Amino acid sequence: MKLKHILSAGLISLLSFSGSTGATAADINISERRGLQEMVVSVKFLDHAIELYKEIAGWEVAYRGPAPAAQAVHWGLPENTQIEQAVLRVPGTEKGYLRLVNFADVEQVRIRSSARPFDTGAIFNFNALVKDLEGVFEDMRDHGFVGFADPTYYTIFGKEYGGAMLRGHDGVVINLLLRVDDPYADVPPFTKMSHVVNATQMIDDYDGNVDFFENKLGWYKRWEAAPKWPEDGSNNMSVPNNLLLDGTVTEMAASFIFEPEADGGSIEIFKFTGASGANFSSRAHPPNLGVLMYRVHVPGLDAYAEKIIANGVEVIQPLTTLPIALYGPVKSIIIKAPSGAWIELFEQQDG
Repeated sequence: MKLKHILSAGLISLLSFSGSTGATAADINISERRGLQEMVVSVKFLDHAIELYKEIAGWEVAYRGPAPAAQAVHWGLPENTQIEQAVLRVPGTEKGYLRLVNFADVEQVRIRSSARPFDTGAIFNFNALVKDLEGVFEDMRDHGFVGFADPTYYTIFGKEYGGAMLRGHDGVVINLLLRVDDPYADVPPFTKMSHVVNATQMIDDYDGNVDFFENKLGWYKRWEAAPKWPEDGSNNMSVPNNLLLDGTVTEMAASFIFEPEADGGSIEIFKFTGASGANFSSRAHPPNLGVLMYRVHVPGLDAYAEKIIANGVEVIQPLTTLPIALYGPVKSIIIKAPSGAWIELFEQQDG
């Protein structure tokens, strides 16, 4: 469908900042934050999703209301597209948000429809820390989520972890991560789930993705590893145990953050060798359903955008100014990762 932008950019901007179409001032100051600030998730039933996260995660609603017309335009949709949104967070936190968006009266498909972990393209999941892995896992199942496997425990970088992944509403996958021996002193206090700390893409081209994040975006590689599962091959990816044990299937992952001292979340890539499936990269855009995009806060966005464009990063939407609820007016540019995932880079203007 060819999109028609009827209003001029100037008129859209004026409408966007009016009281009926979006927030006009910042509620929080993130002007110094660098890194993943929130995940945007497209949902079919907003009320249901809000209550779900309040119950399974212990999060609160920080904002609910319509998105401005400029938001629809910036996401490549007609300016009259109605978007209702809600921001969920750990009470009192100012990072790691989940922004739920509902598009009215539009055609949609699930981005990663019926996907398995080794299917590539788009954003596979988002991650949160838990202290009671078994309890949260069971509670999520009671609320309609389905686990890829029961919780598993493993060692990475000499530390013990537990993990479980579950798929629920709109094809959304949540990865639960338990630190077995490591305290949570570096994490804002939470009851059931922490703030969103990471989100993962399943990829085809490992070297190309490393180059994208490390060289084209200039991000810092936090770690790189081949996961080591228990001796019986049990894993939270639902890969047949024997295929991991005999080496038929191998895995490689890496995690990137904006810079070493950044206090925003991270982005992870994961590559399966020996198992392949569908590729969902062509569906990774609004208004489709599921984990839709990353929002990354970047101080000095003008200069950063100029640098990454010179490095060959694909731009989906050029730099523009619009209001985003909780952050006030922002500058924003949307780029595409090799997986097809959208990354919205934005800078708060009046924090």
